[in-house]
Amino acid sequence: MTMTKLPMKRGILLLITAGLLALLLYMYYIVGFGNVVSQFEKTNLYYYAAAFLAVLAGITFFSLTWRSLLANLSIKIKIRQALLFVYAGMFVDSIVPEPSDIAGDLMKAYLVSKVTGESSGKTTASVIGHKTLGIIITTGSLLAGLVLLVFNYYLNAEILIFVLVVLVMLACSLLILYYISTRPKASRRLVYGLIGVICFVLRGRWDSAKLYARADELLDSFHGGVQTLTASPKALVRPVLLAILSWVFDVLTVFLVFISIGYSITPDKVLIVYSLVGALQSMGISFIGVTEVVISTLYTVLSVPLPVSLTATLLLRFITFWFRLLIAYGAFQYVSLRLLFNKGEIKT
Repeated sequence: MTMTKLPMKRGILLLITAGLLALLLYMYYIVGFGNVVSQFEKTNLYYYAAAFLAVLAGITFFSLTWRSLLANLSIKIKIRQALLFVYAGMFVDSIVPEPSDIAGDLMKAYLVSKVTGESSGKTTASVIGHKTLGIIITTGSLLAGLVLLVFNYYLNAEILIFVLVVLVMLACSLLILYYISTRPKASRRLVYGLIGVICFVLRGRWDSAKLYARADELLDSFHGGVQTLTASPKALVRPVLLAILSWVFDVLTVFLVFISIGYSITPDKVLIVYSLVGALQSMGISFIGVTEVVISTLYTVLSVPLPVSLTATLLLRFITFWFRLLIAYGAFQYVSLRLLFNKGEIKT
């Protein structure tokens, strides 16, 4: 088991090292260390501190959105539990190289099941609903930013094509989620296929009949949860409003970072870059170092001075990645210890 983990750890370390090297080369040869340092020296710590508060508020409303969806499924958890499980999921997403934050979502569904005793299929319906809301809001903000850019600036063909490609990817993600969530036969074929592959690889180590029976139980619970969530549009008003508030604070974080270095940026540029990066990250396309270069380059293409764009990006990523990762690590450790010392139960 140790031998199988080593290649993965080495692969992750290699990706991180390559990404950080790319960022350093970009900073040294294209931007210039001196230019970045001079921008850092202009940072207003009061506005920058406000950005930390804004990102915490965004995560809080993000957690409340999920908790509201759980409540629609008659699953009750405390606010601090929702926050704790969301942060724990964020940590898992940060360390597990997989697309679409699947690992973190499954972690949240599992933790709620442990606390409430509800079926994992039902709790999975809540995280799928939450993810769907996030993709819809990201798509809307990207379209809004694109419209503002088209009317206010000359938009080169490369940026337009890139935005359209990301929009198509978001649309495909929504269609896949919708198809799997509303087509029991399709989701059952998918799960049965995965079980077949697992049983073939493990060659008799697991009882396939029990796996198929358990899968049927979870899928029935999942589709029942989806039907409950979509049965009453009025019940979705609260989670939608909370999701919008989470998005508002996320966007406010970006504005506060730019304000902290004394640069006034227009809303369309923030919406475009925030939505593009958020969309790529939601699909698992995000690497340390490379993400910073991509964000900085996007702002530069949108006429933000290069030293300003990189400085703002580094300050922003410190809050939205490293700061969040630190809190998420603490939450994950807390949950792990609770599971260990309470014999698989979580008491918060």
